[in-house]
Amino acid sequence: MDSILRLNRVNKNYWFLAIFLAAVLLYMFNINFSDIWIDEAFTKALVKHSFGDITELIKSDYHPPLYFYGLKIFVLLFGVSDFTIRLFSVFGVLAIIALGYFAGQRVFGKPGALYFCLLILVLPMLVSFSHEARMYTWGAFSVTGIYLYSVLFLIENKLKDLLLLMLFSLLAAYTHYYGLLAAFWVNVFVLAYLLFRKNKNWKIFLGYSFITLLLYLPWLIVLLRQLGEVEKSFWVPPVALATILSCFITPFAQKIWLTPSWTILIIFYGLTLWVIFKSYVLKKDRQGVKLDLAILIFGLPFLTALAMSLFSQSILFVRYMANLVVMLAIPPTLFFITFKNKLIKGIILAVLLGFNFVLSYQASFFSYGPYKQSVEYLHRNYTGTKKVFHVVEVTAGPFAEYSSSDIRNYWYDPDSTIVYTNMKVFSNLQPTDSIGKVLKKDEQFCLASFAYLPFNEKNQNRILAQSQLIKIDTVVDNKTEYGTSFFLYFLKYNGSADN
Repeated sequence: MDSILRLNRVNKNYWFLAIFLAAVLLYMFNINFSDIWIDEAFTKALVKHSFGDITELIKSDYHPPLYFYGLKIFVLLFGVSDFTIRLFSVFGVLAIIALGYFAGQRVFGKPGALYFCLLILVLPMLVSFSHEARMYTWGAFSVTGIYLYSVLFLIENKLKDLLLLMLFSLLAAYTHYYGLLAAFWVNVFVLAYLLFRKNKNWKIFLGYSFITLLLYLPWLIVLLRQLGEVEKSFWVPPVALATILSCFITPFAQKIWLTPSWTILIIFYGLTLWVIFKSYVLKKDRQGVKLDLAILIFGLPFLTALAMSLFSQSILFVRYMANLVVMLAIPPTLFFITFKNKLIKGIILAVLLGFNFVLSYQASFFSYGPYKQSVEYLHRNYTGTKKVFHVVEVTAGPFAEYSSSDIRNYWYDPDSTIVYTNMKVFSNLQPTDSIGKVLKKDEQFCLASFAYLPFNEKNQNRILAQSQLIKIDTVVDNKTEYGTSFFLYFLKYNGSADN
């Protein structure tokens, strides 16, 4: 491959175009197969609000606002649908590949930038989140920009690279808090590096850093308030050994519930250890800040989140590592740049691409559940049932988004214990602490529940105890062979008080 890449710039651009088109096909394939789940339902409901409302509502959801602002603009142009909100995530990962090629040429050289793009294409976690309407692909894009322009600034000392480093730091901080951690530690490293090397640019760097901090200050105030609320309650479970290991294993799985590709994992970490050994131990093919920053950007946010989880409130969650996942492609890229045996490199690339495409194809038929199908079933078969109750947000949000205006969804939480997300975004969802407040005696209604998955049985049994069971229907997810099923309890309220 190297000999082909050396021919001329036009041929290199053709190689990139081929990689980019392959990425489009990979990330777009079956993008609308699954119904949206709670996080995506939240995203879809939120961007239907005004920019001002988004700003206020997002303050209670423990996320920065930039992704939602960008998606709001996108849906104003192309409309709000499951497809368009997911398409925005596809554009995020395509932006990573474009940035990796055009800016990556200055870091890795032109053949190296192509290797980098191929390895980004191989990362299963990015394939997964390209199909979800969340901020993670755009978070990964901004963190990739932080890496590339911090390396370029330290190597070439150009003011334009410093400006772009500060821009991507700001983008990362406003997109996800793991991006904020990455930006913080990179800028600490850059300042320390400049001071250690007695580089006079440290004063300029501090000046631009101060301006960047001022631009982040409006949201920093919100962040401090959010931290106070997180101390009281947050949905991320306490940290455990399995959680720690999953942060390093799950980036190689197409979905966080599915088995990872151990082949891709072993190759990536094997090449990473080889590059680290040669650079730090043998002192050969030294990669300097290229390797240092890749390890730092992945490692220090992880360690910071781990420390906070151990000593304060748990914030270590594998999904958040998606913001940092591109850093796992840096050491293998450095391997391909320095390793000379073309046959071995070709075999490794073929294995990685082959396994990822097979895995991606299989995972593209993953379904979160028959949310839309259940609502359609209810509309079709029970036209007189206009009220649907939920005991978990996981059903409440998607049902609210898929229901027409004539069906009202209620989120039943008498103890105010569910704190996963801000349910105020859903216009077709009303929280209630008593079913008697919204039902009349002998009124018929529906209770939606996961089949064979006992989520919040306490509240479900409360509703059943106050009602007469008419029948239970099971809606099976017919999109996939082993899909999730829902129970639809059709009930008549007997007028008894909540207990």
